Amino acid sequence: MTDFVNPFYKATQEVFRLMLDLEIQPSSEQLQTSEVANKEVCISIGITGDLEGTIYFCFPESMTLEMVRILSGMEMDALDDFVSSAMSEIVNIISGNAVTGLSENHYTCDILPPVVKVSDQPLQSTASGKVIPLKTVIGPMEVEVDLQKKGA
Repeated sequence: MTDFVNPFYKATQEVFRLMLDLEIQPSSEQLQTSEVANKEVCISIGITGDLEGTIYFCFPESMTLEMVRILSGMEMDALDDFVSSAMSEIVNIISGNAVTGLSENHYTCDILPPVVKVSDQPLQSTASGKVIPLKTVIGPMEVEVDLQKKGA
């Protein structure tokens, strides 16, 4: 499972550093309802090929709005279509980079279009997924890697 998870962790670190000028660190704690405050933005992206499953990227609303502000230079105060589009693009880039990392481990995979979901509660982890709690100076986030070898 580690050879599935590491490419997503590394790609997330790299994209945050290059696109947002933010460092990401592992965290010992998963997102709590109190950290999510009002809403959580969870973007899922399907993986097909030698590995199949879904990757979930979950962010508190405040972190989501700050990420898009950093990218666009515009103040954001609502989870609108522009914010959803920007976050989807970030997740697309991370996932594309991670799939390239998976290919170094001899897995050929493709990504599917992202799906954005806004919720009042933190994502409930799937039984089979590996949750990576992360933190930045603008807030905590999680990446859940729920992948299996095709046919397994």
